[in-house]
Amino acid sequence: MPEPEPVPQPAVSAVVVFYGGDSLRSVLEALLARPEVAEIILVNNRADPPWPPGTEDLTAAAPGRLRLIHGQGNVGFGAGCNLGVAEARGRLVLLLNPDCLPEAETLPRLLVLAAGQPDDAWVIGPRLLNPDGSEQSGGRRYAGTPGQWLGEALGGRIARVNRHREPLPTADLVEMPAVSGAFMLLPAAFYRRLGGFDEAYFLHFEDLALCRAVWRAGGRVLFAPHVTATHLKSRSPVSGLFVTRHKVRSFRRYLFTEFAPEGVPRWRLWAVWAVLSAALLARTVLAGPWRGDRGRTGDHTP
Repeated sequence: MPEPEPVPQPAVSAVVVFYGGDSLRSVLEALLARPEVAEIILVNNRADPPWPPGTEDLTAAAPGRLRLIHGQGNVGFGAGCNLGVAEARGRLVLLLNPDCLPEAETLPRLLVLAAGQPDDAWVIGPRLLNPDGSEQSGGRRYAGTPGQWLGEALGGRIARVNRHREPLPTADLVEMPAVSGAFMLLPAAFYRRLGGFDEAYFLHFEDLALCRAVWRAGGRVLFAPHVTATHLKSRSPVSGLFVTRHKVRSFRRYLFTEFAPEGVPRWRLWAVWAVLSAALLARTVLAGPWRGDRGRTGDHTP
């Protein structure tokens, strides 16, 4: 009896985790316009309604390409991505924030770069732009060691985590310690082998932890300096204090989970955590969260 022919896999499964913001429809329309995106898995972490306002009609425009995961509640960004990838059928997955708008050629150019990789153990991120066209701070980063975070808290005089002020590399792809979780392209099988995002991070720092996991697994984190996407950083309906609280918690987990096993003294980790946490809290208070300011949906790190 002849063997059945294998079912061809879609090229790219895009996973978008939503909790709030006003740019989701634009992002979904940009993805639907790309033939490389065979399916979009929308993970709605809001309790109600199942389809975020202004998006349900898109299913009629693209039957079978836009799928919904709903009912899990607000499980956080990383856990939401893991739910989406568990349902993905594509060989590659694109993890995309609901406020990160790719250009028409962003994904095709990244796929060309990805096709040149010698194996399937990699993650690629583009250069992220602010709405005014300037480079955003989180798109290319160092590993986020305790010393680098302390330097960042002190204004970058000693060390930095974010590298957006450095000259732009000339190569099409360069190895980078970390890229942003706002836009990550990687093989689905590799993501699953890594275990996906650590779900103990409710919000923030899960992307830095994943990049470190990539390197530990023998893979490569790659930055595409000449491929861009605009990270709008639209706002979700939560207070700035809510977001800062999760930043502080996630930062503590990141420091102690990643660096205590490497022999960094715990007192030093507590000190770095206290300094940066105080800076984050002060910035939030000065921004006036009591006035109804809302947390940004796409900010994964300070």
